[in-house]
Amino acid sequence: MHALQLLRDMHADTKIQFKIILSTTDPTEADRLWRQLQPVLDLHEQLEDEFVYTPIAEESGPGTPLGDWDMRHEADVAVVKRLIAETAQLPAGTPEWRMRIGQIADALVRHVTDEEGQIFGRIEQFWGPERLVAAGNSMQQAKEAATSREPVGAGAKTTAQRGGRK
Repeated sequence: MHALQLLRDMHADTKIQFKIILSTTDPTEADRLWRQLQPVLDLHEQLEDEFVYTPIAEESGPGTPLGDWDMRHEADVAVVKRLIAETAQLPAGTPEWRMRIGQIADALVRHVTDEEGQIFGRIEQFWGPERLVAAGNSMQQAKEAATSREPVGAGAKTTAQRGGRK
């Protein structure tokens, strides 16, 4: 799996989830869907950081568009995390809660537009297809491990390393 395609797919899925949450009239259901989406957002950020942006920043260095993107990415993430924390203080389903969810969705759309429009092409040129497929395969494994409640990251053991047990 190509790393940037995996991220694009996650972006598209997240956009759909926000639309579903915001169109759900039952406050309890909207809150349940929002709570389901939050770990997905965290996982997405973790995958980006661990497998793409941190290595890219280290390899390209400061003062370059790719080297400096990590700082911009972290600033965008901080804004979204602040909005998420504010949302947690609001009663689910209220107009204020829905407005804050909409602000989160808008902030993510702006971020994704910049990311996909300005950064992904540079990453493709910098790393090339083989490196992106290798990173994507690692990301997919980490994503599967996380969604099956296994540890994510370099310390995660594969099924073979665990003696074939899942």
